[in-house]
Amino acid sequence: MHTFALYEDPLHGEHLVISGYEIGLNMVPDKMKISDPILLRHILCLLIVAHNCFHLILCRRQLKLCKRSNDPPSLMDDSMSPEAFEVSKDKQLHTSYLEVFNLILDTIYSCLDLYLSTLAYFWKITVGWYRYADDIWLNVTYMTMFSTYLVIRMLPSLFYEKLVLDPKFNVDPEKSPPLVGMICALAFVVVFLQIAIIPFTAIFMAIQELNVWYCILLVWLILVGLSLFILGFVGIFGVPCLGKSRKLEDADINDDLKEVLHSFKFPGRVYLVHTFQIGRPTAWVMGCFCCLRLDIHDNLKLNRGLDSDDLDSGEVGAGLKDEQLAAFVAHQLAHWHLRHVAKALALIYLNLFIYLVLFGLCYNWQTLYWAAGFTPLYPKTVGFWLVYKYLMPVFRDISTWMVFFFIRHFEYAADAYVVRRGFGSAMKAALLKLFTDDNEFPYVDHWYLMWHRLRPSILQRIQHLQRLNRTHAVSAISLI
Repeated sequence: MHTFALYEDPLHGEHLVISGYEIGLNMVPDKMKISDPILLRHILCLLIVAHNCFHLILCRRQLKLCKRSNDPPSLMDDSMSPEAFEVSKDKQLHTSYLEVFNLILDTIYSCLDLYLSTLAYFWKITVGWYRYADDIWLNVTYMTMFSTYLVIRMLPSLFYEKLVLDPKFNVDPEKSPPLVGMICALAFVVVFLQIAIIPFTAIFMAIQELNVWYCILLVWLILVGLSLFILGFVGIFGVPCLGKSRKLEDADINDDLKEVLHSFKFPGRVYLVHTFQIGRPTAWVMGCFCCLRLDIHDNLKLNRGLDSDDLDSGEVGAGLKDEQLAAFVAHQLAHWHLRHVAKALALIYLNLFIYLVLFGLCYNWQTLYWAAGFTPLYPKTVGFWLVYKYLMPVFRDISTWMVFFFIRHFEYAADAYVVRRGFGSAMKAALLKLFTDDNEFPYVDHWYLMWHRLRPSILQRIQHLQRLNRTHAVSAISLI
């Protein structure tokens, strides 16, 4: 079978030829050293299996907890009916089973990609098509094929969810997108990725010509600068895609909220955000220095601040009363007062820097590419995936635990600060009301939560508030 190039540059007299040693389907290492690509391939697959089995155990713990829970916790007897509990339980079972399936699928895909040299096969196709093209064009084409392949890998999970899990757990078809719609959405994702890949690949190919450590420093500075720019932007303009914002004057602010703002001496502006669609009710303090604003989403207010006649039946009664809303805003202002955003950003920047340093040490490791089936001629862009997928999972687990641990305890610290300001009872009532509106499954396995939940569960936060008020004995271990 002859392979014909789709694009040939007449200025080039010779075409690329992939040559050199490739391990293919060989399974027996030539030497028992990490420099042997066949042995490294076995080690990489073992790392993936161990990593995914660890998270599989965590998901199974949450699944087991969900199955054996038949009633809502006693703290929520008045706020959660048995029917609502069963609905939330089915929703959690649906999520847990899907997580388990995705982990198993990812393990199979990751191992097959190495043993079958799938990524190297895509490179051979690319070079066969564009034998006379330059390096940038080859890498752009390769990333186009690779990104499409990653999207196609999502199809079994999609079919499992829509054809097995949705009927099993009685998911309302009107509240869940249909299978055909999701497939069309994936097709749109493929098109969007192709549009994004061309400039990003070209920029990367230009940056990677620098020394690897200059490249790492430049990427880190760009990411830090971009995040600070976004922080300043939202401090001035908010998040326009969420809805239209309206600045609240003193006449528009109720007495409870005025008391909170006065108590915290908040210097910024206060906005009410009219959300385009029902999302998670929340409020937040955004920005820094003179660009500081408090955004309160209208769905956080009782009945969105409207008459019952102007609402759908499902929205009537949702939201917080004035006293509860004030306590919730006090919690967000406590985050601002305790500088939790700055601390979280510093922790994320530090983890990002360490990640990039480790990435730089591994990116030019030639044996890694040979273990994936490549020869000395390989696409530069594939190194991102190989390092991220096969070498960094252990670091990601450690860094995720650390970041999640501190952010969860930022929530506890903000709740404690609110209690000291005298808003503890109202804060507990606000959490219970938000829980009632959302019907979230109340139980979360502690080990699962450490790696899969950025914030504590509502039940944990209520128990923490009770511990602060000394009305209920709660183990400190349970708050980890």
